[in-house]
Amino acid sequence: MKISVAMATYNGEKYIQKQLDSILNQSHKVNEIILVDDKSTDNTREVIQKYIQQHPEMKFSFYVNEVNMGYKKNFKKAMSYCRGEYIFLCDQDDIWLSNKVEEMIAIMDTHPNILSLASSFSFIDKDDKTFEVEKVKGLSNNNLLRMVVNTNDVVEVTFETLLTQNSFQGCALVIRQELNQRFQECFTEDLFHDWLINLLAAEQKGMYFYNKSLFLYRIHGKNTIGINEQEHYTKKEHAQKRNELKTRLLLAQYPLETLKKLEKTEPRLSQYQPDYKKRMMFYQNHIDYLTNGNVIKLFLQNFSPYYKGMKTKKARIMDLIFAFKQKFKSI
Repeated sequence: MKISVAMATYNGEKYIQKQLDSILNQSHKVNEIILVDDKSTDNTREVIQKYIQQHPEMKFSFYVNEVNMGYKKNFKKAMSYCRGEYIFLCDQDDIWLSNKVEEMIAIMDTHPNILSLASSFSFIDKDDKTFEVEKVKGLSNNNLLRMVVNTNDVVEVTFETLLTQNSFQGCALVIRQELNQRFQECFTEDLFHDWLINLLAAEQKGMYFYNKSLFLYRIHGKNTIGINEQEHYTKKEHAQKRNELKTRLLLAQYPLETLKKLEKTEPRLSQYQPDYKKRMMFYQNHIDYLTNGNVIKLFLQNFSPYYKGMKTKKARIMDLIFAFKQKFKSI
């Protein structure tokens, strides 16, 4: 069994050595580390080259782009060079806990149906200090995942769940080589690379989440991608935002746009998700019914499993109240 690590780098001179140290210090060793630098303007390349010279025991492959490609294409390129049965995606500024590879590979080995496995994580700041965000009821994975998952459980994340939002960073993932091949074929810049990977896995019921923190995810001012500092609202402000039309439409608009983008690039979408056209029609109708205050048709949507999967019972009731108000606004 061969294990690859794919790391895309760009102006990461400050933290990259700590990340590489954490990979080399794993209790279960990896076989190769692929690094692709996206034409950094700082000393990232020099730091990497020096590190490689200092660690001849590890197989490194280091590539430098002639032009800046952007993080999506850069990750795709790094993954294309990976030859392992398992591939870990890796950011340049995080820190892996020493048991990350061991625990995730053990799960993959015992569950051959899993194509993509994400772990949870803990936050650190620019000075390596840990911090937490306030947990929201009904959410998991530091509020990124719209479902409740018990600590240390391994659960499937459905295609429908992932349509609404990107719930896992690429640096949380280990994937099988067969999924990497599909990702290379279906790649599009219209979707985040990690989101596309997980959607492709979920199509085949192969996307899973391990609710255990296995790496330290760094939040700082120079993150290329990742979790931005969330806006803080009072309860009154939250209530006001929930009652805005734009907010109530988001859970239908996001999956609709995601399906449209996926349809363009994934030739097997209808094979793995034969009802996706019906889903698209449901989301479009839902947007129309809410916007135009069509209470009766919105009520009838409550019998659809798509609606139940998209919104809670309370949210569906609030939709009806909102539509009722919309109707009388137009009179």
